[in-house]
Amino acid sequence: MSQTSLPPAIDPDYLALLDSDRISGRTRQVMEERAQTSDAGYKPRHLSQDAYDVLGALSARVLPQAAILPDATINIAARIDSRLGSAGDGWRFASLPPDTEAYELALTGIDTAAKQRHGAGFTGLDAELQDSLVHTVAEGALSTESLDATQMRAWFADLRADCVQIFISHPAVQAQLGIDAVFNGGDGVFQGFSAMGEGVSEAWEPEAKERDR
Repeated sequence: MSQTSLPPAIDPDYLALLDSDRISGRTRQVMEERAQTSDAGYKPRHLSQDAYDVLGALSARVLPQAAILPDATINIAARIDSRLGSAGDGWRFASLPPDTEAYELALTGIDTAAKQRHGAGFTGLDAELQDSLVHTVAEGALSTESLDATQMRAWFADLRADCVQIFISHPAVQAQLGIDAVFNGGDGVFQGFSAMGEGVSEAWEPEAKERDR
């Protein structure tokens, strides 16, 4: 893999590790696919457009990205919608319908609640009102026509997990946070880690980057 094949937002030291023998070819391919996936102009394939729009605004409140990726925002909504078309890992709350249906019902329910309470859809609310509605869902205090408050709270736990998993698994984010667990060995060899402990780094690990808080 050539370093120039990945977006420039990814730290050069991290790109060098992706080109090294400390990572298997399969893992390198997965990381490259995550980085190269284009979210520009994405059109929802599994959610309705209205639900997808709410998901975009909601995910931005659940997981603000600017502190980590000020110049390379990941379209979490696009990646969730795309994931909804895959087989998945088989996990879901027993109280909820299948993922795609649960997402559609929960998101449209939140939008309806926003209109009833504030006279505008969720995407039309300011950040403070959006956050207030988000907290209501998280606290298990919002029922919709299709999902009761307990179901909405369970779904919101799934949403948060999806947002974090998508974000933290992106190589640009791992590079910024200094996450290098994938570099434990190449094809046919497990190199692992020998230096352990808080603040302890191996000679091959890039130095931590200073970030604005």
